[in-house]
Amino acid sequence: MPLSNSIPVAQGPGGHDGIRQAPFIGNVAAVDATGFTLSVDPEHARDGNLSNHLRIGATLKIPIGQEQLFGVVREVQSGGAGALHLITDMLGQHGPGGFSRGIKTFPLPGNAAFAASEADLEKIYAPRSDSVIRIGTVHPSETVPASLLTEKLLSKHFAVLGSTGTGKSSTVALMIHRLVEKCPNAHIVILDPHNEYASAFSSNGVHFSTENLKLPYWLMNFEEHVEIFVGHDAHTRQAEVDILKRCLLAARKLAGPSYSLNKLTVDTPIPYKLTDLLKMIDNELGSFDKAEDVRPFLRLKNKIEELRSDQRYTFMFSGMLMQDTLTDLVTRLLRFPVDGRPVSTLDLSGVPSDIVDVVVSLLSRLVFDFAMWSRRHAGAVPILLVCEEAHRYVPNAESARRIQSARQSLERIAKEGRKYGVSLGLVSQRPSDLSEAVLSQCGTIVSMRMNNEKDRRYVADAMPEGGESFLSALPSLQNRECVIAGEGVGCPIRVGLDFLDDHRRPASNDPEFQESWRQDIDCLEELVNDTIRNWRRGTR
Repeated sequence: MPLSNSIPVAQGPGGHDGIRQAPFIGNVAAVDATGFTLSVDPEHARDGNLSNHLRIGATLKIPIGQEQLFGVVREVQSGGAGALHLITDMLGQHGPGGFSRGIKTFPLPGNAAFAASEADLEKIYAPRSDSVIRIGTVHPSETVPASLLTEKLLSKHFAVLGSTGTGKSSTVALMIHRLVEKCPNAHIVILDPHNEYASAFSSNGVHFSTENLKLPYWLMNFEEHVEIFVGHDAHTRQAEVDILKRCLLAARKLAGPSYSLNKLTVDTPIPYKLTDLLKMIDNELGSFDKAEDVRPFLRLKNKIEELRSDQRYTFMFSGMLMQDTLTDLVTRLLRFPVDGRPVSTLDLSGVPSDIVDVVVSLLSRLVFDFAMWSRRHAGAVPILLVCEEAHRYVPNAESARRIQSARQSLERIAKEGRKYGVSLGLVSQRPSDLSEAVLSQCGTIVSMRMNNEKDRRYVADAMPEGGESFLSALPSLQNRECVIAGEGVGCPIRVGLDFLDDHRRPASNDPEFQESWRQDIDCLEELVNDTIRNWRRGTR
């Protein structure tokens, strides 16, 4: 006997408003711990008004007493003779206390299932609260807003992942713009290896590059000194590491008395002179008589002299960096005071490739150490650090070199940052190349389209929770679409992202070959000359 298209259900305190008119879909045929299977009879399968509710990604509900169970269609199968079977993953349940993840009361075979209404979707995906930010609309609806839970998003880190060209940078810009609109006195630092974000935050951010941000060499800790003065193969040059440790401590001690420090180590961030460091190396060199002991000293001296004389490293090793500029650096970089510009964008494109890891390590450690030492102060504030191209700086164990200070600094933030108010946002096109230790600490995963099966497996493993229906959709997502799972959302969600105005987007548009090749350029000579001039100057 065919069932009617809607079944009246008594309303109770659980909030069953709208069920009376909700389209009936089918009956539960089977249940397991993760979901249920619905049997849709041929009459309903042929009903054109129900077609959108029978597709992959559709949200369904099952009323049980005062509760409503919600699920999302993962797979559609033929049931024979025109009938359908809908394989559905559990999302959670809504009751007197609102929507919650997990299932307390499972359905039984025979229970009726209905299409989720717009009001139902808002209860699940768009909770009414002052602590949420809107980033788009829920798929497949174009009206139900998709929201992120701000506090949980930031307190437990997040990652934005996806293949090249899927809109990761625009998604990050959208999230940060919405955060700043909600919290105008935020403190946000973006490590930008391609200089994409300066234009996106020109009105509410401050842009830094090697031209206007001086990072003093004395701010490096010992591991960073080793990486820059000895190199990545320091494990084979232990003699140089030992010499550097002794001489660096001695050079810092020369400046120590003016700071009235009871305890001074090789990591203490106080200024010292490179000439003092070289002098200490010379003093140790003079105490050795054997020729074979001379080579480590000479290599160390030559490397330091090389860095001092190379104009590419002026932003770290100029003669003016002996001054104690740490207070000025922290206040400018971390936005104290905010002064209407809560975002700092750091252009790393001008940093020489052989020291970019050290620069990222120094900057991320500066954020963490300041937050850690200021935590007990009444005016301490949380900080968000966003790292673009994160797989370059926090690679997995297989890709990591023997020494990599950036990886250690960012892993420390991922593991301990929440204790001191430092939130980490990772952005990567190759999640399979990311450190598992860091990715596993991200409580919220924002996944754009991914074509690489290995990357999808890593995302599936890193997802805090989520149904297979969302993960299986990753290869078929359109641009400006994403799947979000974890602490930052009430339950896994597929989102159509909002548009950003052109002046608020990152400068990440790829060159258009066809349009460019159709036009002749009148100023070719000027193009070549200007390019070579900037190339030689090292400016962009």
